[in-house]
Amino acid sequence: MKRNRGVALAISLFSMMMVTALSAVYVTRAVQEKTMSGIEVNALKASYAGESGGNDGLLTLYNLINFYLLNTVSATPATTVSTQAANYATADNGIGFLIAYVKHDGVALMAQNGTGASAEAVYTATTTAIDNGRYVYTIRVTRKSAASSPMTNVWDFPFNFKIQTTATVAGLNKKLTLHGDFTVRVQRDNFARYSLFTAHQTMSNGTTVWFTGSTNFTGPLFTDTKFSFAYNPGGTFDGLVKQVDQTAQFYNNGNPVLLDADSNGTRDIPDFTTGFQRGLTAISMPTSADETTMATEASGGVTYASNGIYVPLTGTTLKGGIYVYGDATVTMGVDSHSRQTLNIVRGATTDLITIDREANQTLVTSGGTTTTYTGLPDGTHKVGTVVYVNGNITSISGTVQGDNQMTIASKNDLVISGNIHYEHYTAQVGTPGTTGYVAPTAAGATNLLGLMSWQGNVRVGTTAPNNLDIHATVMAKTGQFQVDNYDTGSARGTVTVLGGVITNYYGAFGTFNSSTGQFISGYGRNFVYDDRMQTSMSPPYFPTTNTFIAFANDIDDKLFWQQGGF
Repeated sequence: MKRNRGVALAISLFSMMMVTALSAVYVTRAVQEKTMSGIEVNALKASYAGESGGNDGLLTLYNLINFYLLNTVSATPATTVSTQAANYATADNGIGFLIAYVKHDGVALMAQNGTGASAEAVYTATTTAIDNGRYVYTIRVTRKSAASSPMTNVWDFPFNFKIQTTATVAGLNKKLTLHGDFTVRVQRDNFARYSLFTAHQTMSNGTTVWFTGSTNFTGPLFTDTKFSFAYNPGGTFDGLVKQVDQTAQFYNNGNPVLLDADSNGTRDIPDFTTGFQRGLTAISMPTSADETTMATEASGGVTYASNGIYVPLTGTTLKGGIYVYGDATVTMGVDSHSRQTLNIVRGATTDLITIDREANQTLVTSGGTTTTYTGLPDGTHKVGTVVYVNGNITSISGTVQGDNQMTIASKNDLVISGNIHYEHYTAQVGTPGTTGYVAPTAAGATNLLGLMSWQGNVRVGTTAPNNLDIHATVMAKTGQFQVDNYDTGSARGTVTVLGGVITNYYGAFGTFNSSTGQFISGYGRNFVYDDRMQTSMSPPYFPTTNTFIAFANDIDDKLFWQQGGF
């Protein structure tokens, strides 16, 4: 019995020793796994922090170019910009251009390291805290290829960039590099950037046109004189509003007053979501030389003196755009092969012009016969489709094909007789000026249209439908954009312009009750800015201003990451 009790005790002690040993191993393993898990979590956090730093640097680079560089160039006299841009391009010194123009309040935001081919423009950010860690990044921009001047008053500076990020979490460091490239383009500013631009904010006879509650604008506005506002709201403006005069005009219950203010007490209150600036420098309208330039792009340099529809050729290859001598109608369409069509009627002649961009061919059908030519009616500089009518365009409507960019211009009047739509766009939701309204947009699309009258008016004709859509940037260089018979009949709904309006005078669209502000006849305005015009996009051969801009629209294209040191 005693021996058995001794054996049991020994076995118990041995079991306890084994349990203790196994427990120690388990605890040690658990501690080790917890430590390893913590290291893995922190390493993962460091990786995420590094990626955050790279993306933050990418946004900073975008702002350096498309905000600070753009603002500096815009604020610099045009003659200075053109001279210096040309000199930097000739010397192939794009880095020098960045150092000179990427500024804030006159202070350079990038520093230059090295000279010649090894030069780089450098921006170093301050340390940013993130998720119990931090990151810091440096942007390095170097020359990619030779600077060039593809057209008059246009300069391209190609660059490579590296965004080098060091992230630290719990003592662990992670280094990542984001690589890419972009091209800075310096060029004359384009009138297409405005939601509304007027040289005179009145009708051609001097009559004041008032902004009222039926007026809605999205995007930037500018006038070389002053704007006029009536009632509350005196128009809704989702974009910066600028004018040259120091004072604006307010209706004041029928006793107009001029005030250097955003509103007139509680009587006339425009809704400015971005701001209203006054006392700015005037912007000159295009000249007759600009019209000649556009006509030459369309005619390919050939002189036409008799009525007809012409597609300029060298042999069987197009060398210009489309030139029409005499009055014409234009109907745009998209055929069953997804090609842009232009049905042009000039007198007794009807030509169907089909633009096949994929095949680089243009088909002209006239009198039942179709002839195929090599090339596209994209003008002599191959910028995009250009149509010039040496007369009136008495009717235009239709659809702009998804891959096509066009400018259609008339010497005299241009009359919009029906809806003009982009093939690719997102339709509006709701009613303009009401809660929940979502404006139409062409964001991400490539179809684009400019409509111009050089020496006449752009008019909405009497056959146009109620609630008319116009997807285009509209310009009347010497005239106005107006509605025919705007002051007769009943209210016809709203004209929604997806693009912009640039005119010498501000044409009337409708009338309102002077006592109540209620809409009576014609159309209300719903001008929706096409955000694609904010930087690089504009209709082909569209007129430019007397100022310059600089931008890069490909910064976030073709990016790739690299882990490791630098």
